[in-house]
Amino acid sequence: MNRLYADHNATSPLRAEAREAMVRALDLIGNPSSVHGEGRAAKRALEDARENLAATLQCHGEAIYFTSGATEALHIALESAHAMDFKRVFISPVEHDAVWAYAQKLWPDAHLIAVNQDGLLDMDWLSARLGSDASPALVIAQGANHEIGTLQNLNTLSSCVRASGGALMCDGVQMAGKTSVSQFAGFADWLIISSHKLGGPAGVGALIVAPGINAQPIRSGGGQERGARSGTENLAAIIGFAAAARAACDDEAIRAFSRLTGRERDSFERIVTGGGIGAKVIGTGVARLTNTSCLMVDGWEGSSQVMALDLAGAAVSAGSACTSGKVKASRILQACGYGPAASACAIRVSFGWSSEVGDGVKLANLYLEASARLGRTRSAHAA
Repeated sequence: MNRLYADHNATSPLRAEAREAMVRALDLIGNPSSVHGEGRAAKRALEDARENLAATLQCHGEAIYFTSGATEALHIALESAHAMDFKRVFISPVEHDAVWAYAQKLWPDAHLIAVNQDGLLDMDWLSARLGSDASPALVIAQGANHEIGTLQNLNTLSSCVRASGGALMCDGVQMAGKTSVSQFAGFADWLIISSHKLGGPAGVGALIVAPGINAQPIRSGGGQERGARSGTENLAAIIGFAAAARAACDDEAIRAFSRLTGRERDSFERIVTGGGIGAKVIGTGVARLTNTSCLMVDGWEGSSQVMALDLAGAAVSAGSACTSGKVKASRILQACGYGPAASACAIRVSFGWSSEVGDGVKLANLYLEASARLGRTRSAHAA
């Protein structure tokens, strides 16, 4: 069966540029920490990848720390912020679990930033509270939501935080490769991105820190990555990551991505919401990623929707993929004010760089046909 893949926010297929770079890198036999010729060659390749990624992300090479993925990068960032002993901490309640669970452990009394039903931060709420106390505050807020696709205005958020003397930590995982670099570069004191979300290999990510920020190690070892992340670097993956980021974040690539995914997402949403099953799209009232659709149908559990589409030959997800394969009521939607029952009846559709013209219409028809088979609505075929 020719399957339709619409779960790019979980992981995106490997780009040709990354694959080619990784194949070449596999011929490097040295350890970047070794001082002999082979080690020095590996070290040069590592630093070239760092500089290439820095050029793509509009930062300095020394600002980048390579990690095993976004989760580790986030935990290093959180530990670094914790070591700075902020007296006040504000966290968005719609953060990814990789941030949410660890931040709750470090700051159980953190203030939750108010959000609306689309997951957009209430900037008036945050500004008033940041200005109510002279002590510097830490603000933790993602750039784009992984389930709804909501885009925060990082320029406005960063200006608000810095005007109060505080610091901003941003999970930029869903922004890189989907929005212009100018929308997220330079706004946060800690910025985290992930390779496999933009068409690079899994198992590698990056923490980008602002000048004056120290990356706090979360484990002891050989002191790689300037002491922040012990463990031999995954050289081939890092090189593939840098190549994928360069391909994905190019301005023309972003424009092409937005045109393709926006067209397919809009087609999908138009057909499904007009299909007579009471489908509701979350986030239409705010700026969101062009590729992401969060769809809710009362009474039809997200897990059942995912399985029905899987059997029909399409891959979508119910919320985040980083929960050990579990499907449950979305914590994100509940934080936005939806009840547990409604939050359990949502799926996420996310198109990507490898999506094809017509995927939105095809997926919508598969969705409505699956609904009809379950007796929810009549079959609908849209042109």
